[in-house]
Formats: sequence, structure tokens, C-alpha cells
Amino acid sequence: MANPRTKDGVRREPLGMEGEVDCFEKLSGVKEFKRGWVMRSSKTGSPLSVLLLSAQRDVSGNRQRKIWSRCEVPADLSGIERPQSFGFQLPQDCFLSQPTASGNKILLARKPSQESLNKASVLWELCALDGTVLKSILVSKTTHGQVYPEGYISRGVEFSPDGRTCAYVAEVPAARGTPHWGYGLEANSARAGADAEAEVEGKGTTPGLGTWTGYGDHEDDWGELFVSRRRAAVYLLDLEGGRVAKVEPQLMRDSDEDDEEMEDVDAVTCGKPSFSPDGKLVCFTSWPHVQKGWRDQDGNLCCAKKLGLVYCYNRESYLQLARCEDVWSSLDRSGEGEVVPRPAAYFFLTGLRSSHSGVFHPDTVGPNHGLVVYKIVFLSHESAYNSGCHNACAELYTNSFAADEQGRLNHHRHDGLGCECVTSYDSLRVVGVVDRAETKEDFQGIFSADILPGAVFSDEVYLQTQHRCAAAIAAVKLDTGACRLVTRSQDRSHFLIGAGQGKLVVATSAPGSPPKAKLYATAGGMWREVAGQSPSFEASVPEGGCSVTVREHEGNFDSILIRPAGAAAGAAKDAVILIPHGGPHSAHSSQWVLYQEFLVSLGYSLLLVNYRGSVGYGNEALLSLPGRVGDQDVRDCVEALDACLEAEDGLGRACVMGGSHGGFLTLHLLGQHRSKFECGVVRNPVTSIAGMVSATDIPEWCYCEALGAGTRPRCFGPTAEDLDRMLRCSPIAHASEVEAPTLWLLGQEDRRVRPLAAMDYIAALKAKGLPLKTIVFPKDSHPLSSPQTEFESFINVAWWLGRHLGKQK
Repeated sequence: MANPRTKDGVRREPLGMEGEVDCFEKLSGVKEFKRGWVMRSSKTGSPLSVLLLSAQRDVSGNRQRKIWSRCEVPADLSGIERPQSFGFQLPQDCFLSQPTASGNKILLARKPSQESLNKASVLWELCALDGTVLKSILVSKTTHGQVYPEGYISRGVEFSPDGRTCAYVAEVPAARGTPHWGYGLEANSARAGADAEAEVEGKGTTPGLGTWTGYGDHEDDWGELFVSRRRAAVYLLDLEGGRVAKVEPQLMRDSDEDDEEMEDVDAVTCGKPSFSPDGKLVCFTSWPHVQKGWRDQDGNLCCAKKLGLVYCYNRESYLQLARCEDVWSSLDRSGEGEVVPRPAAYFFLTGLRSSHSGVFHPDTVGPNHGLVVYKIVFLSHESAYNSGCHNACAELYTNSFAADEQGRLNHHRHDGLGCECVTSYDSLRVVGVVDRAETKEDFQGIFSADILPGAVFSDEVYLQTQHRCAAAIAAVKLDTGACRLVTRSQDRSHFLIGAGQGKLVVATSAPGSPPKAKLYATAGGMWREVAGQSPSFEASVPEGGCSVTVREHEGNFDSILIRPAGAAAGAAKDAVILIPHGGPHSAHSSQWVLYQEFLVSLGYSLLLVNYRGSVGYGNEALLSLPGRVGDQDVRDCVEALDACLEAEDGLGRACVMGGSHGGFLTLHLLGQHRSKFECGVVRNPVTSIAGMVSATDIPEWCYCEALGAGTRPRCFGPTAEDLDRMLRCSPIAHASEVEAPTLWLLGQEDRRVRPLAAMDYIAALKAKGLPLKTIVFPKDSHPLSSPQTEFESFINVAWWLGRHLGKQK
């Protein structure tokens, strides 16, 4: 009898998932709004226009399809036009885009063609709004390496006020070349002759036959999502002349030694540039490669290597300033063979070990007596730096400094730090850490990674934050520090994606309600919808719906219950899936999430738990978790599940699913409370902190979460006592108690939680004879977020749940 799982010798699994595949495909077509810009319009009767950048999963191409659209906004904000039907779809090889200051052109960063790939790092194209290419600029690899897309280090592209110059972040070319080695094999005579002729003409040579390229000295990279990225810098691009100039950062040193070894060891990575309102200055963030201030209790230097950057707001960071004229001048002089004085940038001292994401205030004062006063608004994660937690409550600061009318900075030598510094006024803390809010409705603190350019107005700044169970937007008065939540709903989330002209562009969604973009007028508090689902690439969302219940728990944490409603209610099952979030210092938000919509459409109820330690509940609750992982967070999840099963009719069984720290909790729950769960799903889980500490890009996470806030990593690794404590709070300590079937989804290229530790845990379960399934994605890292991996993962999740949880009892 033929095996139904094979066809033409190919094993096909899982089977019988045609309906689930169709459902996931339709949900994958829903567009999500990523960025928005508000510009002055040239159209009669429309003073403003809104540019929107949306993304849609292209599963077959395994990429995100990105589409530009434009709306014209009437003066009274009524009757806003829908976006163009098709808009402007970005080319497949475009990884960065930004409208110019005028809003009538878009700058694209594209991968060079195959012919130029070995010599060029990026192709810049200036396009009209219909996609017509107006100008192309190809940047050589000798100028800089890969351009950084938007993310932790980069905001993308920042234009100067006059639109002639833009700033972006790119990899600095390697300081050392790699050697060619040979094995004594005689090269082809014609090739050897060509090489000799090229060398005489000064064209350089290529490796002959029998040779290979060496690797040279090892240099740490920035870890997860920044593999092979070692040193970033800010670059200026002259859109008219095509020139590219590096903004030379200053190095913070302990002495005046000026040798090459010191420069290599004490270098910095730079990002997040911002132009001053007059375009004369650029401010940027710098992260030291070696964090010299971190020492253990014995005084030994700690963190003598690069630590992972993405999602890690506890890193030491500083602001620097440079005059654009100096940057271009140094480029011209270096081209003439002159020795260019360094640095071209100066430290902007704030008195903090964490100062980042600086944005110039739009107003300047002066000139007065030949001086112009500038103000910078910036964030500080000093609490995260001091505690070691990757994400803690942030603070908002302003700082002012003076320059002359030509933009020349008043700077001086700061002997304590051995650096050239800009003379500035003392930093003014506008909003400090909120330890505990008086009521649950009050502002819970700033939980934000960046300040959006354009969201700083004369008297207010608007910030993205987390407010308990919802992503929210907060407005802060810069003169008084008064904070108010612009959005307060706990069953709907709002994301600030753009700002300008006194308006905010906000992406909003809720469980069962796909994303929409709305325009918010800051002056009158008026909301107007800019765009919903554009006719272009519109997805037919499966019919269904859901109900959302936010439940408060003792100890200052919440849970979100999403249950099938409407058409989906007919397929409702008696099972709830408990989903703890990762981090652990992050949070679930009431928003539209693809995999959650998929599972609800299959009839499952979801219980999302924001256990103590989550962001959005004040800093006191967040700092209560380090040193208690595997205990406090587990108890909170169990309390939320018990309350749910007691209060909700029709729910009697449970599964648990999570990734990263959520996977850590999934395995803990399966081991410590085995009678409560019928199966589990884990995605790149932390199985053993003791096994993780020497193999991860974030070793300090292991010390902080297992041993307590304020604990620093040791230079020479953990002690036996450290490892014992790490092991005792890890899921693998309870592996022998697990009885439930488990599905494992792992990324082979995960730098944050290496998959080898998961394999040890899997082997322990196999030894017990437990049902399990393991899928390893060879090209994926920690998030498992590429469209095809996401698709395959959750079709297998649906199959696994259907097999072990789908039948009613």
C-alpha cells in the first residue's frame, strides 16, 4: 500500500491542511502601515498631503512587498481622499526609502546590479512619486560598506532642511585587508602574464590559480540581526554633486595615547543622525565598542567584547555633534592628500552614561550677540544601564548649546574624559523614571526606543510608549514635563508612524480589526482616517471576529483574552492557548497580529499574559522580575490561566506557546505544572541559562535575569556558584517532569539563543519517549520572521494543535 505522505519519493507533511493554508494566505495579504509623512501640498484646495509606506507579505518571494501611496488633505480635514489605487510599489531590491523634504520626490537605496556588486555598496535613486528615476548615484565599497536599514542603529535616511543633503548610516570599510595565500602551484601562464601587466599599470592584481583569500584577525560583530556588522558610521550624501563624506566620530579614551591599536580597541559605532533646523549641524548617537565602565565586584574589567545591540537599551551611549561644513571640508582636503585633523565631531556631554536618539528642537534662539542657541531633545535609558535590564523605563531630557552664526561650535578640552566637548548648558530632565503610577489609568512611564523626527513641536513632544495592555501615544510638555496619554484604550493599540505640519500619522489596530492609518491634529484633538485597506493588494480577510477581555490581576499585571466571535464562534473549541511574551521586558498589546488572527479563526481562544516584569506598568514592577525568573513569571502565568478558566464558560483545556523568554516560560509551565497543559509549542526557547551564558551575544542578560538587577558579567566567565543559580532557574531543571507533546521551531542562525541547547532538551524528551516534532530553519535567526518561515511555522502549529488539542472532550 502506498504511503500517503510520499509522492514521487518526496515526503509531504503536514497533510490535510488545505483549509488552514487558504486561511493563512488570505490573512498574509493584509497590509500593515510602517511609516507616514505629512507634507505641504502643491494641489489647489489641499494644504497638506500625507505619504504612506505600507508593507504586505510576499510569501512566494519570501520578502515584504512595500507600497507608497499618497492622500491629499483638505483644510478642514474632512472628506480625505483615499490613496491612489496602485500607488508606487518599491523595487524588490530596494531596502530603504524616504521622501525628500518637499515631499515631491523619494530617495531609494537599492542593491547594486550584479555587474557592480563587487565594486559598489549601494545604488541611490532619486525618483518622482510615480517611480520615474530622476537621478542615480552609485557609491563605491571603498567609501563605505552596506547601508543600515531602519532599526536599532539607523532611522533610515534623514534629509537636511534644504533637501540638498541627506544623512544615513553605513558600515565602515575594514581597516585591514585579507591576504592571498598560495600553495606553490604554478598559475596559468596567460593569467600570470595579465596579472603582471596589471601590476605594472597600477591596476592591482587578482589571486592566481592555486591561491585563496585569508581571513585575518577576528573582530566581533554586533550579534543578533547585525551579523557581520562591526562598525557603523554616519555618512552625508550630496544629492546634487554625488559626493559622500563620513562624519568622523570622536573616540572616548582614558588617556592621550594616539596609536592605531587604541583606535581599533576604543572605536565607536554611530547612528541615528538628525540635522539642526538651519542644516549647519548634525547630531548622532555613538555606542562605544568596549564598555570600560563595567567592572565586577573585584574591579576586573567587564564586557571586553561587543555585546548584542538590537533590543538592548542598557548599552552605554553618547551624543556627538559635527558641523556639516567641517565634514565636507575634511573630504575635500583628504582628496588633495592633506592630513585631515580629527575628529570632525565633538562630544555633547550630558552627564549620563545613556544618551541617545537626539533630535533637534525645531526652534532656535538668535542670533543674539553673534550666537545661536540650539536645543536637543533626547532619551536616556540610565535605569536600564544601571540595572542591566535590557529594557527599563526611559527618561526624556533636553539640552541647549550655543554656536556662532556660521555654526562654529564653542568647544573645550574635558580632561576627565580625554575628549573635545561642546560647551552646553546642564541637561534638563523633562520626564524621569515612573516607579509606580498612582492609578492604573495614569501615565506609566516612557517605554520607547526612539524619538520620531518631526514629532517634536515648539512646546510638546509626542512619543510612542506602552501603557499596560496597549501600545499608546503620549504627549509631553517640554516646559513643565506634564504627560498625558493621547490614546487610552486597552483593547486597541496606536503606533506613531509619522509627524509633521502639526499633525501625527498613527497606525491603529485591534484583535479582529486590521490596521488602519489615521491623521491626528495636535491642535484640536481631531482624529481623521487617512486610509484603510487600499484597493491595491487588498486582502479578503476570512470572516469571523473576536471578543477581547482585559483582566487585571493582583500584583500589578494584566492578561488579554481573545475569543472567537461571529462566524468564527461556530468553530470555537474548548481549549485556550496561553501565550507568555518574550523579553522578558516587553509586553503583549491589544493589536492585530497575524498568527493570533489565524489561531482565533481556527476556533482557539488566546490568553496573552503581561506578567510582572513587562513594560508599561512602571519601573518598580519591571525590576521585580530579575533574580526571580522561572518563579515569579511562572506563578503569574498560572494565576492568569486559573482566573481565565474559572471565569470563562466553555473553556476547560489548555496549551502553552511562546518564543525566546516566552519559550523559557512555556517549558517551565510544562515542567512545573504538567497537569494543566495538554501540549506545548516553543520557538527558539531559552532552555538553560547556564548553557546560554557562554554562547550568546547578550551574556549580561543571563547574569541580570538569573542573579538579579545590577549584576555584571565577569571577564573570565561565570563562577560555579553563578552556573548553579542559572541552572536552578532554567527549564531544563524540570525537564524530567514534562509529559506533554511539544513542537519545536528553531532558527539555525540564531545568535541570541543558540539552537544547540535546545537540542539537549529535545534529547531528554526523546529519551522519555514523548511525542515531539522539531523543525530547524537553516537561514533564520531569533525572530523566525521571514514570510516563508512564518508561514510554515504556523501551519505546523495548526497541525500540532489539531492533533493534540483540536478534538473536543
